[in-house]
Amino acid sequence: MSAPRFSATLAALALSGITALGVLPAATAAPSAHSAETAVSAKETTAPKCITDRQDKGKVYTTVWVTNECKRYHRIKLIMARGADSRCFSIRPGQTRKNVSRGVSPYLDRIILC
Repeated sequence: MSAPRFSATLAALALSGITALGVLPAATAAPSAHSAETAVSAKETTAPKCITDRQDKGKVYTTVWVTNECKRYHRIKLIMARGADSRCFSIRPGQTRKNVSRGVSPYLDRIILC
């Protein structure tokens, strides 16, 4: 009777050891992936609220009009979800610029400074 109990205990220890080895690499990899994601978002600076947008959404194309209501020039980039991002462009005070993005029902995700 002691032999089956010993083998069951040994099997439980081996299983817990294998489980622990499988969990540790994932736990140590998660913080580095998160810190890399934070570093990317730290580079991007969101455009000020005085830069306004209006969009005309479509199934293949979305047109976005951006107006600079600020008192100074800004270089901005339109980040689109499910579509092509714009290039960086300058927009002077009072100016409205248009950008057309192609994709599968694209829409404006955010405006960043560049």
